[in-house]
Amino acid sequence: MFVKNRVKIRTRLYSHMHVFYQPDITLPFITLSEEESKHCVRVLRLQNGDKIFLADGNGKLATAQITDNHPKKCVLQIVSVEQFLREESSGRQYYLHIMIAPTKNMERVEWFIEKATEVGIDEITFIETENSERNKVNMDRCLKIAISAMKQSKQWYLPKINELKSLKEIIQQPPTGAKYVAWCQADKTQLFSNMLDKQEKYFTVLIGPEGDFTTQEINACLQSGFVPVSFGATILRTETAALYGVMAIKALHS
Repeated sequence: MFVKNRVKIRTRLYSHMHVFYQPDITLPFITLSEEESKHCVRVLRLQNGDKIFLADGNGKLATAQITDNHPKKCVLQIVSVEQFLREESSGRQYYLHIMIAPTKNMERVEWFIEKATEVGIDEITFIETENSERNKVNMDRCLKIAISAMKQSKQWYLPKINELKSLKEIIQQPPTGAKYVAWCQADKTQLFSNMLDKQEKYFTVLIGPEGDFTTQEINACLQSGFVPVSFGATILRTETAALYGVMAIKALHS
């Protein structure tokens, strides 16, 4: 009840605030990065004395007042700092990790990162499989997209985004908790939403490339404790399947 009440209060009080990303919140003064300073001063036209909010992506939210609205190095004075627990920030009582094979058109995966962050996700890992279409990912761009989505959705925890790993690496050191692998050839009775355990608090979902996982890869996943699941009768694009996984688990815990 305490967590839910604080989430409602936070949503009501902060719904119209200007939020800026500041990974290191230190007292008493902070200088925004050039990019954030430009947005604050040039775009929003905020003035000395105006108050804004800073999020460090790890649950810390600070109220700060502009003392020097320089367009390249805006200086702020910290007024107050509050630390939120992860479940307070997201309103969720579970941890969700999506492992996804990046698509040839990276814009589609970037779309997934944005939407998944808005809906609620804790960790994203890029995986390389036999049928992968891409073996390089611009991590800086992915981080920027996640930061923007975090600020827009008023969540104070930034999802962890991991570098590309081979499926073999993941199978050798499988995650704990409930583990699922989306497979186009899975029995349709194994519908993802029906296979979920509401009591589970840690979920990992493997999403393959457009060409799907190979039979050998699926067999290796099964040996490592992953459960094959179906996302329905239709064939989904990689990023659609990944968001389906996020939404299904969220619906389960709503």
